Amino acid sequence: MSWVSIDKEKCDSCGLCVGRCVRCFSVKEGEISVEANETNCNLCGHCVALCPTMAITQHKMNMDGFVEYPETVQFDTSQFIQFVRERRSHRNFKKKEIPLNDLETLVDLCRYVPTGSNVQTFEILFVRDPERIKKLSDMNVDFFKEMIDDVEQRAAKLVANGKKIPEDLEYALETVVSRRNLVIARDAGMDPIFHKAPAVMIFHSPKLTSTPKDNCVIAAQTVVLAARTMGLETCYIGLFEAAANSYQPLIEELALPSGHSVYSVLILGYPRLKYLRAVDRKPMKVRWE
Repeated sequence: MSWVSIDKEKCDSCGLCVGRCVRCFSVKEGEISVEANETNCNLCGHCVALCPTMAITQHKMNMDGFVEYPETVQFDTSQFIQFVRERRSHRNFKKKEIPLNDLETLVDLCRYVPTGSNVQTFEILFVRDPERIKKLSDMNVDFFKEMIDDVEQRAAKLVANGKKIPEDLEYALETVVSRRNLVIARDAGMDPIFHKAPAVMIFHSPKLTSTPKDNCVIAAQTVVLAARTMGLETCYIGLFEAAANSYQPLIEELALPSGHSVYSVLILGYPRLKYLRAVDRKPMKVRWE
């Protein structure tokens, strides 16, 4: 049975569905037919969203979820650019709990972001317990502490044997100072990873799927902008992403589904600092063709 059907009494043969999806829809002698299944339909729902007469039913999707908007929302371009430029990476947060309803809204919003081939395979680990956040942060620092020892020992051994240090190890040596500062900060009672944020969002996905990194980052950046409308600010934590995918104790602690990797991490909360002006950035390098 086809996943999609057409109500012939409602269909006015406009052909929008055929123009949008030739994989599932076809037209012969003016009559439109459809055959949708796991081999050709990725459940994007565009056929239903486009149909002006609501003649199409997608049986694998919740038809109540196809909400008709009275009008398209329009944003002033200059104001939107300002909104994006006002975003800063925040690492200083008020000791104020974020309402669960707001967090649930951000999670639900992620359902609607684009994913490669519409796979919708990424998931979110939301951490709000302060003790749990501290434990994950400490394990992250432990990872870098072990990494520092390993990098320095490998480099010293190569030098002692009169061998050249490879480029990747040279780069690792350059990061040792900053990573060692993480250990010092942690030992001084600070949280150099999550900065004592009230909430951490960990976006993870199966590795063997369409564009797993893109899917998670698109969702995370959508949260970044939406959170600003709630008075919340965010910061990407790449340090945790690196450890979560290579440090076995942390991998076991996270207990993600089998085959999953972490592809993006956010901290969020109500900011302590208010930035008064936009920040300059390097000009974009672009080639017009």
